[in-house]
Amino acid sequence: MRKNVKKQLALRVLSTAALVAMVSSIATAAFADTYDLNKGSVDILAEGGKQYITQWQDESKGTYVTDDKGENIDHRPDSDIILTTKDKTTDETKPTSNTVTIDAKEGNTANVTLQDVDIRVDTTKAKSGAIEIKGDGDTNLELNGDNTVLVENEWSEEHAAIEKADKYGKGTLTIKDDLNDDGSAKDKDENGNAAGGDTGKLLAGGYHESAAIGGGSGRDLCDTSNITITGGEITAIGGNDGGCGIGGGGRPGGTGKNICIKGNAHVTAAGAEGAAIGGGASGGNSITITDHAVVDAYGAWGSAIGDGGLYSGNGSATTITISGNSTVKAETVQSGSAIGAGQHGDSGDLTINIEENANVTAIGSYDGPAIGNRYGTDGTTTINITGGTVNAINSFGSDDPEYSYLHDGTGDHSPAIGAKIYKSEYYDGATCNVNINSSTGDTVVNAYIYGKGSGTAIGSMICTDTYNDITQRYDYVYQNVPADSANYKEDGSSHFGERNSAIVNCYNNGTVKKKELDLPSTMDPLAPGYHKYCHTITGGTLTKVVHNRKYMEENPNIDTKKLEDEDLHDWQLVGKVVEPTLEKDGYADYICSIDKCGQTKHVPLPKLTPEPSEPDVPGGNTPDTPNKPDTPKQPDGTTPAPVAPDAPVQDSTAPADTLAADTTADAAVVPADAQNVVQDAKPEAAVAASTAAVAALPQTGANWLAVVGTALSGLFLLAAGFVLDRKNRRMN
Repeated sequence: MRKNVKKQLALRVLSTAALVAMVSSIATAAFADTYDLNKGSVDILAEGGKQYITQWQDESKGTYVTDDKGENIDHRPDSDIILTTKDKTTDETKPTSNTVTIDAKEGNTANVTLQDVDIRVDTTKAKSGAIEIKGDGDTNLELNGDNTVLVENEWSEEHAAIEKADKYGKGTLTIKDDLNDDGSAKDKDENGNAAGGDTGKLLAGGYHESAAIGGGSGRDLCDTSNITITGGEITAIGGNDGGCGIGGGGRPGGTGKNICIKGNAHVTAAGAEGAAIGGGASGGNSITITDHAVVDAYGAWGSAIGDGGLYSGNGSATTITISGNSTVKAETVQSGSAIGAGQHGDSGDLTINIEENANVTAIGSYDGPAIGNRYGTDGTTTINITGGTVNAINSFGSDDPEYSYLHDGTGDHSPAIGAKIYKSEYYDGATCNVNINSSTGDTVVNAYIYGKGSGTAIGSMICTDTYNDITQRYDYVYQNVPADSANYKEDGSSHFGERNSAIVNCYNNGTVKKKELDLPSTMDPLAPGYHKYCHTITGGTLTKVVHNRKYMEENPNIDTKKLEDEDLHDWQLVGKVVEPTLEKDGYADYICSIDKCGQTKHVPLPKLTPEPSEPDVPGGNTPDTPNKPDTPKQPDGTTPAPVAPDAPVQDSTAPADTLAADTTADAAVVPADAQNVVQDAKPEAAVAASTAAVAALPQTGANWLAVVGTALSGLFLLAAGFVLDRKNRRMN
């Protein structure tokens, strides 16, 4: 009986404890729910290590949306918020004009998933972006399904679609795609990035002066910073005037600082006067594309990647880095550089780094550098290409056949990679440095001058204008300055180093082909209109090649075994060797076998030295041979055979400091063609063959000192062996 009582008591205690735990769990559990934006706008707050959501039915009246249980969604804890506009019943994604505001306080992180949302907002009425990012904390936006975020305005209260203005905070916004649509985690690829499974998508569109992702319009909203994209398929189209696709807003031209695209992100961005990715104006922008990301960027008056085209900037530095096996295609259709400055150039320092196996294609327009600064008046443009493959052309000509004759390259002077520098009585401070080497990976650079254009493919074009008092016009003088790193040094070596393979190919008569570019429509009807076509470089006439030895060693068509260590070029004989004579020198001309390398070598072959003649004998007669004495006869009348003295024994090998006796009949004969140079022989071999011929010297007797030395050495060794043998016997 006591056992049963004890047992029942124990069960009651355990049941009570379990019940208390369940109640406690229910009281403290955070919701993990999906919220339909069609029901109302939402405010999300991350502070104190927690995340809360409020959904308004009518914010002006202070009424809230209720859940299935009739409870208000008011400051509700939820660590995993999912937003959608897809109807559960019809599976249709419906557009809504409701907005999302996310405020992450410093030291906190907001985590929000966009799953099949379609948000379209008139920002003049809403007075905010469709999705507003605030606070000095961090915000993570996970992309699941197919998402659209667009804005329009009445040229007032111009906010970005996904607005992250520095005015509201400088935390980091990260747009990612780490989860499948069902919320399960994706597999990781070999680089540690989320891969496979469902791909989350996002279309973001700005309007007029506002960006798609970044800053709005106006002095207080245009600047943006700290935007990172790590995954998903994202298309960002800025407003038709000054808004960037990803970056700063329009007038007065906002900056886009610390914009980073990496991982398995695939980004397509377009801009007009604002850069596709970067700033609304020149100066103060910083963009990084790395870690296997894929980017297609289309600019117009602003660059595709870098500075905008609203004005030349405030003198602040702009830095662009493309690295880590990323793939980038950038082009512009008006007067911005594909990668670098906008139409008015950059008045500050502009630095462009391409490194670590990046793959970059850049297509300029209307006689502007594809990579660099199209209008330099102050500051320094620095372009560092230290690894990867770069294809760049300074123009694509014209997409309109009616006006193609005006844009066939005639009169073009811009480099494909470098800067156009303008000098006058007002400004004379701009410089450009293009540094190419192999320090971070194999390096291949193909630089094209379009059509009938002229100038250096890599380097600077310096335009100096002087006012002519007689004509009352400015006279322009153009000077092409090739980059040092795209040429050989005076000693014939390259600037590339030998850590990895490197080669630079320069082309004239560059050609391109076009195809239609089908960008999606936004609420700004003019925005996609600037980008009807995209272009591909198809070829040109190779004019110059610069390479390092490592490139030759990795080229299967070049046999470097025959080259000396210091050789950089694969020398091949040009024509025939002009053989030297007694009266004049000869020579051999060589050229590097790599097509259009351009490096040649002239090897002189010293004239021949006449052989000394035999001295004349006095009297001109040959002296008489003395008579031999008669040999005494033997008693029997026979003549005995002469007895020769015993010859000393000769060592079978000649001493080290003597010439070995040659036993071949023709050893002392110099070959008749010793002074001829064999086709394709090295220049040094040609010189040696024309000046050196050594005749073998016959050996007529033994070296007696060597014989005696050898004998004494043998006696010494025998004596030493005898002593050692006796010593060993005693010890044993």
